[in-house]
Amino acid sequence: MRFKLHSQSDVVVAGGGPSGLIAALAAARAGAKTTLVERYGFLGGMATAASVGPFSPFHYEDQQITMGIPQELVQRLSREGGSTGHLKCVPEYGSGSYMAYFDREVYKSVALDMLEEAGVKLLLHSAIGGAIVEDGAVRGIEVCNKSGFESILGTVTVDATGDGDVAAAAGAEFSWGRPGDELGQPMTMFFEMANVDVDAIFDYVEKNPDDFEWASRLYSATPLPPEINQRYFVAQGLMSFVEKAKAAGDYRVGRDTVLFQSTMRPDVIVFNSTRIGMLKGTDADEFTRAEIEARRQVMSLAAFMKKYVPGFEHAYMSSTGIQVGVRESRHILGTYVLTQEDVVEGRRFRDVVARGFFPVDIHDPKGGKGYHAGGGTWIKPKGPYDIPLGCLIPKTMDGLLMTGRNISASHAAHGSLRVQGTAFAIGQASGAAAAVAVSQGKKPRELDYRDVQAVLLSQNANLDIQDEGNGQKTGTGSR
Repeated sequence: MRFKLHSQSDVVVAGGGPSGLIAALAAARAGAKTTLVERYGFLGGMATAASVGPFSPFHYEDQQITMGIPQELVQRLSREGGSTGHLKCVPEYGSGSYMAYFDREVYKSVALDMLEEAGVKLLLHSAIGGAIVEDGAVRGIEVCNKSGFESILGTVTVDATGDGDVAAAAGAEFSWGRPGDELGQPMTMFFEMANVDVDAIFDYVEKNPDDFEWASRLYSATPLPPEINQRYFVAQGLMSFVEKAKAAGDYRVGRDTVLFQSTMRPDVIVFNSTRIGMLKGTDADEFTRAEIEARRQVMSLAAFMKKYVPGFEHAYMSSTGIQVGVRESRHILGTYVLTQEDVVEGRRFRDVVARGFFPVDIHDPKGGKGYHAGGGTWIKPKGPYDIPLGCLIPKTMDGLLMTGRNISASHAAHGSLRVQGTAFAIGQASGAAAAVAVSQGKKPRELDYRDVQAVLLSQNANLDIQDEGNGQKTGTGSR
């Protein structure tokens, strides 16, 4: 099959999700001619295509860890009426310290504006089908779109596919899911119900705490715009209703509790409650089965809510994700592998390029139990941890950088870094590193991490760099 040349750039970013969007912005703002390729007709990845939201926290407790271009995105969304900004979760269990709600449609528009302003060349509706490899180095990607089969060349390619598709096609070494059985965290189809009597369901949550594994209120430090919802909460439970519905054959969902929360719209509730385990999102046949099962669960859960739960008597399902949401798949082997101990102990690294903070949050891929029933993991780190440059550099492949949830990390460490707040920060790091590699004519593995850090700091990223001799640095990823 012959691929015709579409374009050639300094940096090619494969995928326009949270990490890919920020990577392209970081690379272009650092002076690199940048092309971003996305399979859908819009950007945002899981946040828009799979309706995953709100943005998971930018904070560890009250410390804001993710800043720079990601924070600029939140501010732009807020100015356009498309975000609440960061709301504090009380208590933080189950959600993290803060969450920022956003409007998917505004997100799509703002993302396009920011890319255009930065001078990024954008190619939409282009599915990534392979990697172009010469002499052990990735030279670009192969795509399929309405123009046919095309090649997009770049000095450095950033794999922001989420699943490590470019790296795998190039022959990079990777693991899949957790050790032993290679099962990844289950997939979830998000959906929304509208015309909900939110006062009624909120009142039920408040008066029946024993029917929930956990529930949180969310608070804004400043007044919210009057045109958006003013009250935010998240809860996981409805266990008594689930028990009754299962006995009556009215509940055919993959988990034993229902996780739901507010949105920016006063009468709309979003659900993160379907659970599709034991299938791989990197296998076309299994991914197809996952989509079918996800929509069956959505229909069952929506009907259950209308029949059993206060406030949903007159509600209707108003939207579903364009695709099922994927939590975990390939972990590309890098020059450093981030571990659970690194995360939980809040480890620091000299070559820090991003920082993480979210608890190790692992959903059971085999069953439907929640945290309290022994079906999941929730371990809060002792403090924010560093993500070293080595986690972004494949061990056996040049010309390529990893970003987002497919970076080099263990299954457990991935359970923390997979959230959007951290994916944004990793995206900025990969874009900055790609631009530095191009400007210096070096392979990513040859970079001095201090040069990458300098670019990130100029873009207002938060690295909290410590003095190398003060004993707080316990290791280094790439150099």
